[in-house]
Order: sequence, then structure tokens, then C-alpha cells
Amino acid sequence: MDPFVGFNLAMGLLAGAGIVYLLYLERVVVRHRRFLLVVTAGVLMFTIAGDAVELVAPAWVHVVHGIAGLLVVAGLYEPIHRNLRPGGSLNMLVNEPASVRLPPGWMAPMDDDILELFHSADLVLTPAIIAYNLDYSREEVNRRLSELQGHDIVERVERGKYRITRRGEQYILGGLVGHAVDVETDSGESQADGSTVH
Repeated sequence: MDPFVGFNLAMGLLAGAGIVYLLYLERVVVRHRRFLLVVTAGVLMFTIAGDAVELVAPAWVHVVHGIAGLLVVAGLYEPIHRNLRPGGSLNMLVNEPASVRLPPGWMAPMDDDILELFHSADLVLTPAIIAYNLDYSREEVNRRLSELQGHDIVERVERGKYRITRRGEQYILGGLVGHAVDVETDSGESQADGSTVH
């Protein structure tokens, strides 16, 4: 066996084991984002199967790499296709630049999805309903709602029921940006820059 091929195979196995371990640790995310499994299968096929095939049938290595590339592209197509609105982002940027939001550092990408659902529904919603409509786990939604409530972006109406606040509406409509969302409204709470509001 060529030492270079052996090294590539060993590194591929090591990288593959690391990827599988990370996916195992984040199984809640993987359960709701199946495309990660397809992308991972493509990456593993490229790194491990490509080198294994090179040992056995070198003429087929490009076929294996091609199939692996197709798996990666197929896996990445779904989230990109779902998150892109044809022409929407460009139209919004050109026609309504104020509505382009700059989220603060504490916000997660799913927070915008949650807030847009509240804004469009204009209803009191439960974590289960939000999770069902946005294809997130209920646990993820509960964590994000607690964080959003702590920053006065949503409020708990009663146990397990939430609605968007006026501040949340301002954020969705582009009226609050980055630092303005970080500032707490309650007296004595800390701001993002470490100072306190009195």
C-alpha cells in the first residue's frame, strides 16, 4: 500500500469518527435537520470510501468522489432552498433597507423564525405549536423563548403561552438593531456593554 493512500485513509477514518461523534452529541439537532445526515454521508464517502476504493479499484475512485459530491449537494439543497425566498432578500434590501435586521450576539438564527411566526400569526402561541410549525424541537423552542423573554422580546401570558411584545414587533419591523435589543428595559439591569440602566 502506498504510504500516502494509507495516511489519507487513516485521516479519513479519524475525521469520520469525529463527525459521527459530533452528530451523536447533537442528535436533537440532527433529528430535526435530516439533511445533515445526507451531507455527512457524502463527506464520509469522500474521505473514507474514496481512499478505500483507491486501494481496491483505483479506476473507480472518481466515480465514488462524484457520488459523494452529489450527496453533499443534495443534502445542502434542502436548507438553502427552504431559506431562500426568490428575489425577496434583494427586493427587501433595495425597497425597504430599514427592515433588514441586525440581530445582537445573544440571538440564535431560529429566534428570527420564532418572532416572524408570532408577528404573522398575531396570536398567543405555545412552544409545541411553534415547534410544529417551524420544524424545531420543543426543547429548542423552550430555551429560545426563555432567552427572548429575558430580553423582553416575547412575554409569557400564562404558563406555556407566549406572545410577542412591542419591542419584539419593533425588532421584526427593523426598528431595533443590535445594541438596542441588548439593552434591558428593567431598572438596574445590565446592558450589552456592561453598563447598567437605572
